[in-house]
Amino acid sequence: MGKNTLKKRFHRLAIACYLVVWSSLAYCAQYTIPVGLLHYTPGVSGSYLFPQSGGGMPLCTENNAFAREYQISGTLQGPASWGYEGIVNQPVEVTLYEKTGNGTARIKISPLGTRKRTPGAFAGPGSVTGDTCAKDTNIFNLYGEKNIGALGEVKISHNPGLDISLYVTLAFELLDPQAVAPGYYSTRGGYLFRSQEIQLTADSYTGVKTTPLIPNLSMVVGHSFKIDMPYTSVALQPSYENDDTFTGQVRFRAQSNERYSITMTCSSPNSATSGGDCNFAGTQMELATQARFPEQVRTFDLQHGTPTYIDGVDFTGSYYDYQGYIDFTLNGVKQYGESGRTYFDTINLTFEADF
Repeated sequence: MGKNTLKKRFHRLAIACYLVVWSSLAYCAQYTIPVGLLHYTPGVSGSYLFPQSGGGMPLCTENNAFAREYQISGTLQGPASWGYEGIVNQPVEVTLYEKTGNGTARIKISPLGTRKRTPGAFAGPGSVTGDTCAKDTNIFNLYGEKNIGALGEVKISHNPGLDISLYVTLAFELLDPQAVAPGYYSTRGGYLFRSQEIQLTADSYTGVKTTPLIPNLSMVVGHSFKIDMPYTSVALQPSYENDDTFTGQVRFRAQSNERYSITMTCSSPNSATSGGDCNFAGTQMELATQARFPEQVRTFDLQHGTPTYIDGVDFTGSYYDYQGYIDFTLNGVKQYGESGRTYFDTINLTFEADF
């Protein structure tokens, strides 16, 4: 009989739900750092976290891939002509908790730089100490910043001046990212820095220092999900083993850091067989569909309307693409097909991410 042709329509659906619940604080702080919701996309941003909006570029260009500068909210007490100091020092590791109880994540916060801007500074030299990659003693824009990974204290000193604006450069790094499941993570009550991490003058009259608070420290770990299918139609050919069977395949690459599903549906619900296959082109010929991963030596039967879940590190590693195939097997061609006629039909495949 003539060549049978199968046309397949391909759909890809990736769903990401970002649900944010802010913690209520049991304490208040003189200075706060509104960081915003941090985002991590596996395989895209390395292991560093960045807010989707807000935050300026760091003072050292070599820190651009790791950190952002954030403006500090709060009011300095005391005379504008007396002393002010801003100090950044040691990094800290913080635990975040997944919203649904699906584990925890550890992040490292590295304070890298501090800056004071004021249009109304009083006379007198500004001071910057420490091993810096960028600094300026300009009393109207006084700052110092160190490289990512550098240890030691960076300190700026001068009088507060009028209309003071304070900034801090922070890097957020997700530790062991491959072990962190997609989801929404947050701390319980934000994070209050300790004196060995960040110190800012609270009162220029007394010289007393305080530490700033990140009131809402939260992040979203997205589901990295990509499906590449270069061809979406196939011509079925006679099988070498059985002239009553025609076969064909389309290849695809799946990349995911979490489980996903493949759902096959026939061209119409009425064409689905009791066993989950499809009656082909309105005939009694039955089309079976499978997803096959040769490297893992695994095959999954795809049945009409039933999601088939692909799970485990062998199939969902965020740093590996695995070549896969959708195999089609058409049975009953000799028994039910009409010689010399070409048959067409459509099979729908939906690849769907959980998060």
